[in-house]
Amino acid sequence: MAEYIGNRYEIIKLIGRGGMADVYLAYDPILKREVAIKVMKSDMADDDTALERFKREAGAVTKLSHPNIVDVYDVGDDGDKHYIVMEYVKGHTLKQLIKKRGPIPYKEAVWMMKQLAGALMEAHRNKVIHRDVKSQNVLIKDDGTIKLSDFGIALANGAMQLTHKDSVLGSVHYLAPELSKGKPATMQSDIYSLGIVFYELLTGDVPYKADTPVQVALKHIKGHIPSVRSFDPSIPQSVENILIKATAKNPADRYRNIALMLQDLNICLKKEHLHDPKVSFEKKSTPHSEDVHISQLAEKKKVNKEKKAFSVIFLLAATLFSALVLIVVLFLSGVIGNKTKMVTVPELKNMSVQEAKDTLATLNLEVDDSRISWVLSDDIEKDKIISSNPGAGEQVEIGSKVKLTVSNGLYSKIGNYVGYNYEDAKKELIALNFNVRTVPVDSDVKPGTVIEQSLPEGSKYDSSINNEITLTYSKLSQMILPYDLKGMDIGQLISFFDENSLKYELEIKPKDYFSEEELKDTAADTLVKTDPELGSSITLSPDTVIICYYYDESGSEAETE
Repeated sequence: MAEYIGNRYEIIKLIGRGGMADVYLAYDPILKREVAIKVMKSDMADDDTALERFKREAGAVTKLSHPNIVDVYDVGDDGDKHYIVMEYVKGHTLKQLIKKRGPIPYKEAVWMMKQLAGALMEAHRNKVIHRDVKSQNVLIKDDGTIKLSDFGIALANGAMQLTHKDSVLGSVHYLAPELSKGKPATMQSDIYSLGIVFYELLTGDVPYKADTPVQVALKHIKGHIPSVRSFDPSIPQSVENILIKATAKNPADRYRNIALMLQDLNICLKKEHLHDPKVSFEKKSTPHSEDVHISQLAEKKKVNKEKKAFSVIFLLAATLFSALVLIVVLFLSGVIGNKTKMVTVPELKNMSVQEAKDTLATLNLEVDDSRISWVLSDDIEKDKIISSNPGAGEQVEIGSKVKLTVSNGLYSKIGNYVGYNYEDAKKELIALNFNVRTVPVDSDVKPGTVIEQSLPEGSKYDSSINNEITLTYSKLSQMILPYDLKGMDIGQLISFFDENSLKYELEIKPKDYFSEEELKDTAADTLVKTDPELGSSITLSPDTVIICYYYDESGSEAETE
């Protein structure tokens, strides 16, 4: 018997689980479309804080309308079930894409960032702070459109602050430094998280990793963001500058608003900005004037010496205080503390799912069947485990569930189509399940020749889904089909077409097929007329075919190519 929510939406299947809500694929029979429905878990409905957070998400997203934000269609209650009806996005997350492809080429990464910045600008314009911007919350439709999702801990202007647990919500790998210190979220906190997503796009991984969440948070507070140009020198300085400004530790150095970041994203690939000087926030000392009195310098030195001891003590105290605050906040949030009996996760790589289940069962652990991820791999054969989360060697509580990432087969790698005729390249790529976009540009190379492809040679792709690629080719030029081809013998005619890379067809017609005017200055086995006509303008294109008509001495009617 079919299950419905709100006496309207027919539940098809469970497609995701979260700490607070489950997500179902459902069908709306009124508008005849599939939808995603987020339903608050029944055991959370009595938690006033959780209920307030769920309602806050509904209130935040219903006022947002943007092509790069997941649409919300309906909000309601069905008995004790609280639900949000949203756009169902067929595709995958940005995190999954990065795991499949590795680092994204910087031009494509900038294109993605423009969409995400536009989505955040819409949210911020409506006074909504997302507070959980990360690659797992970015969906990619099959047509390549980026969608920002999961405003589950978003904070709307004027909304109440929730419990201490809410103050550290959001993945620690994307968490702005000020949030780790217990300060309230701001729009600049979203910008920092978006900057970390940008870093992940360009390098294939997050910038900070450590054994514990506390250590990761401390790196966000104290560490320097690694240079993406050290990872890939081809990335322009103008692109790295955006990353540096977005992830500045001090909000005063960070982009004041997302519109400024989007403005830089729109111009960073322009020729005049590619070699902009590197952005730096280090304070530069001001040189003293040559006429400073010695007595003034001596006095300053004395004062500085007296301050130095105080500064060292103050700095140590401030650092200790920050660390204590961070530990307290993370302890209260449940990230640390509450130790129980622990076991070590075994190495599961290259096992089958069933083998992993049997192995984990001996340790009183189990596989989280609802969260098995199937991805392509470089070297792990189909149906074998690539990795686990928690990973091998990590300590977990007895009874914990382990998430598995399983190989769905090996990647395919794209070839090099530069130098190909663009039509030939297009046909080959379509056969490989690509959606091909072609862009003509002025160039000195042979017309119709591919001069650039958006996915470089060797890029990984999943051949089981539609992939996007853009081929840039040399613009095709025009020529006038010469009048003096008339009367030319077949051998000369073929040489002319071959030299101009034109396709042709030869057709024999009986002599009485032609008019007296057309037969003038011609003989058997020479060109009488063409289609298109002699003297007309034609495109030097691989698609252009010139039909050549002539007659032979026998006058027989036949065709040959």
